[in-house]
Amino acid sequence: MSGNGMSPEALKRLRNLANFWNPRMEAATSDADLVKVVFDRAKAAAKRAQKNGDPQAMHKLAQELANWAASMERADATRQDRNAA
Repeated sequence: MSGNGMSPEALKRLRNLANFWNPRMEAATSDADLVKVVFDRAKAAAKRAQKNGDPQAMHKLAQELANWAASMERADATRQDRNAA
């Protein structure tokens, strides 16, 4: 184990994932493209987690996205109320 509590194998897996996803994120030419890449990354992570014994992983991801969307919708509604006054 290394000082951060991860085995060398776990660190290698994380490095491999970073090597796979970081170039795709850096290559995104717009925020919309970046969102697509990050969504694909999150979905892949949830699928891996399900495969490795977390049957709720996809549901957890969906809940996180729903919470974020609800927060943005509330903020937008508040801005619209201020603009209408």
